[in-house]
Amino acid sequence: MNSWLFLSLLLAHVIGDFYLQNDKYCAQKEERKLKSWFLYVHSLIIGGVSWIVVPICDFGVYALAIAFSHWVIDVIKTYSPQGLWNFVIDQITHLLILIIVAFSFDITTELPIQSMDCYESFSMPLFLLAILLCIKPANILIKLVLKKYQIGETQSCENIKNAGALIGNLERILTIIFVIIGQYEAIGFIIAAKSILRFKDTDTAKTEYVLAGTFLSFGIALLSGLMVISNFVFRIFVQ
Repeated sequence: MNSWLFLSLLLAHVIGDFYLQNDKYCAQKEERKLKSWFLYVHSLIIGGVSWIVVPICDFGVYALAIAFSHWVIDVIKTYSPQGLWNFVIDQITHLLILIIVAFSFDITTELPIQSMDCYESFSMPLFLLAILLCIKPANILIKLVLKKYQIGETQSCENIKNAGALIGNLERILTIIFVIIGQYEAIGFIIAAKSILRFKDTDTAKTEYVLAGTFLSFGIALLSGLMVISNFVFRIFVQ
């Protein structure tokens, strides 16, 4: 499998599936299902972005295959019970399709993403992927996990959800940066500071919501940071 091809397609998927659609259009797909015009447009967007990151004429057929498979998976998703496992299975299935394409397409030319990889000890494409994963996809995953376990369903929690999402984005980005530069003590400082701010709050439901969200948020960020670090280690050993 060409790792550059897979990384390109993964970036295209994350951008297309999470950043080039909003909650309004997602709700339309779930409500209207096959009658939703955006269901078809979204799949074409995914195929188009995939072709943009792999601008090779022969890849056009594979881009169409990615678009069609994305449409099929999304159709199945709209007819399935909504929730955490629906989201997880949906994303895993999309990932498997990208892996199959990365194994199937024989590429001999350099991809645009490789021009971004201009540092000996730092992979900008992987760093970009980590940041993108830690914003909107992470927010959706955390929201679904908390909903599944009925955490944060009180009115007091509803009032802080928007602020919590923004704070979560910032702390995850900072955590990735601290992991990359090896400053794990700073991560502990962020967690401690957040705990102190919530220490005197007597609302148990809100405290549980913040605590669960914090653990999930830092867990996702740490894994994303380690993903970037693993590339550093790989380069050290192969050179």
